[in-house]
Formats: sequence, C-alpha cells, structure tokens
Amino acid sequence: MRKRYVFIGFASFLIIMAAGGWVFMKLADRPAAIKDSLTASHLDKESRTDDGFYLYSSKKNGYSMLFPEEYAIEGLTFQEKKGFESWNMSPEENKEKALQRSIKILYSDSDSIVEAFFERYSFEGKYETFNTNDSSGYEIYIGYVHNDFDENAKLIMRDPAKYGPSLVVCMIKNSDTSETLKIHSLTVCPEKSSCEKVSLQSEKEFMLRMAESIKFKE
Repeated sequence: MRKRYVFIGFASFLIIMAAGGWVFMKLADRPAAIKDSLTASHLDKESRTDDGFYLYSSKKNGYSMLFPEEYAIEGLTFQEKKGFESWNMSPEENKEKALQRSIKILYSDSDSIVEAFFERYSFEGKYETFNTNDSSGYEIYIGYVHNDFDENAKLIMRDPAKYGPSLVVCMIKNSDTSETLKIHSLTVCPEKSSCEKVSLQSEKEFMLRMAESIKFKE
C-alpha cells in the first residue's frame, strides 16, 4: 500500500512539473510587448492584428496607435504627463544581428512647424505628404535620411535613395487642434559589421502602418 502511495505521489509530482514547464514555455512564447509590464499596461491584449500589432493607448493624453509586438518600451525613457509624452521602444532581442533598431515617440499638444522639423532631420528638408484612410483629416508627413559621420565625427546627411535610410521621421498632425505626434525610426549598423542597404519602401510602409493607425482624443 505504501508503495502505491509513493507511486501516486511521484506521478503527481511529474504531472505538476510537466504542467509547470508547459506554463513556463507558454509565458516565454509571449511577444515582448506583452511580457514587459510597462508596455503591457498600455496595450489592449485582445487587439492583436494579423500582422503583429497591439493597440496602445496613452493614459494621460488619450491618443492611441498600433504598437509592434516584438518591441517593448525602454522604461528609463518613458515620460507621460498631460500635454506631453515621450518614450523609446526597441526589440527585445536583436534578431537581425547586423542591424540595431530603435523607435522614439513624441506627443505634444502644442503646434509644430512641419518645415522646421524636416529641415532638421530629413535629407535636404524633403518630406512626403499623406492623407489618412479615414475621415479624421489628420495630416501625415514622412522624411528620410542616411546619417553618416566623417573622420572628424561631423554629421553628414546623405541621400537615402542612394544609401538607404538610417533614419525615417514622421509627423502626424491633427488639423482641428494643435496636437502632433512625431516618430523617429532609427536603424544603426554596428561598427565593423556589414549590413545590406535598408529598403526605403519597406521602411516607409512600416512607418505608414503606425502613422495611419493614430487616433487623437476627441
């Protein structure tokens, strides 16, 4: 009888261990955006799209946007207060070893001058203008540049059509208010590492995916 109880106890232990291992693997399989507590606290966990985005909502400023599931907010960069918000997000793991990516989000309820923004960040101050796919009337502007440095560490802004964009910048502007949201998507090739030219078209499509999803508070 005692052996039977020992056997049952051992079998139960194995079942519990197996169940615990299954739960652990399921938790480990969760995307970075859900595993990170700060990021997850701003996401609608039931909103995942087929192409891997969740709906992000600001707690203090009321805007919302799509958030890529493989990214997480960098906690030390996170600022969220009424009328202003700023944070960076980056992938949990660098799947493309030759590339390092980081995206900066900056929300403001004060107006911004489009030309001045792109004069600072875009190649020759150039940018494209897009309209949203809905009736919101938001204005979307996107610019590109390939940033490089000479032997004296002086910044050189090169043509992204020729060298590939290392920085894609976007401004989304609410025509009915002074609200703006700016996105900086930075791609860095680490030193002593080769990387293929980044596709201008794919970077623009990724940026538009997020920009067209943005909704400001009513």
